[in-house]
Amino acid sequence: MITRRQFIAGGIGTMTALLGLSLVPEYKVIDQLINSIPVLLYHRVGPETDDLTISTKRFEQDMESLSQEGYNTLSLAQVKQRLWGGHLQLPDKPLIITFDDGYLDNYTNAFPVLQKYSMKASFYIITGMMGNNDRLAATQIREMEAAGMDFGSHTVTHRQLAELSPQEVANELNQSKFALEQTLGKPVNFIAYPCGSYRPDTTQAATQAGYIGGFSTQYGFAMFNNHLAIRRIPVFHFDRSIAYVMLRKGLLPSMLG
Repeated sequence: MITRRQFIAGGIGTMTALLGLSLVPEYKVIDQLINSIPVLLYHRVGPETDDLTISTKRFEQDMESLSQEGYNTLSLAQVKQRLWGGHLQLPDKPLIITFDDGYLDNYTNAFPVLQKYSMKASFYIITGMMGNNDRLAATQIREMEAAGMDFGSHTVTHRQLAELSPQEVANELNQSKFALEQTLGKPVNFIAYPCGSYRPDTTQAATQAGYIGGFSTQYGFAMFNNHLAIRRIPVFHFDRSIAYVMLRKGLLPSMLG
């Protein structure tokens, strides 16, 4: 099993060779990336009807590969400690798995696979759709939370926050947070911006609403330079192996800034 440093160094070597980036200062990149964490972004798991849906078989292959490679998924409590600069001893090869939109198949298809491979994930819920047809209901959310899964806000209506007025943004952030906290009976500290849409004042509003972390859709490893705009690695049904996805959408964008 390769170490985290070996994985990053090997990935940088591969990418620089393939792309001819001979001037990339590898030692500096390694030092910067060694404290970064890949954050995978999934949406739906089941029959592939669109780009955002991967098959259950493919999802299980991803989880099996990650498990075999020694990745250890983090809870949001651990991510919170990491953001606050605490003395958290991270496991080797840490990984964060996220799901946006709160589809029912997250419970029926993804949840059993996550449990099979002892993986944690966080699910970002559109609270105005909670309990609707094909969406997670409060009872399922509580069951998943009791089994070690985490939950965060994906706003109330899933509108793009960069296109809303400051008051509308505040309403989306505050009301979704309150609804989830009522469902879970615990604080909700993280948000994923719908469609990755936000402005500088959106992250300020998120801080004012009480969030400590926000997930974007910008490609790359999470370096936590901006706690309210954390990078992620999306996974689509047409993608190749999860290892290739993490290199192409995670490591390479992080190398190039």
